[in-house]
Amino acid sequence: MREARKSSPHRIGDLVATLMRKAVRPGRRDFGEVSMAWVRAVGPEVARRSRPVGFREGRLTVSFDSSALRQEVASFRAEELLTRLREECPETRIASLKCVLG
Repeated sequence: MREARKSSPHRIGDLVATLMRKAVRPGRRDFGEVSMAWVRAVGPEVARRSRPVGFREGRLTVSFDSSALRQEVASFRAEELLTRLREECPETRIASLKCVLG
């Protein structure tokens, strides 16, 4: 038989705050800003062949339509693009870039 879990009482305000944090997707506005900045940072050709798919805890995940382009950006252009993105979105903390094949 399962034992009843014993826990200390919680304040209702703390419970509501916890539920709100879980219900509201953080960074949605930041993701939109970073997505627009991506297009400006990489230029039209790369922007046409890639798209940001996630932004969480400072990491921007970008999907590429070819492995060659993904490899080029990940290996040779990541630091340059991060610098440009940080210039485009100074209020948004962009710490790293993750390149995936989409």
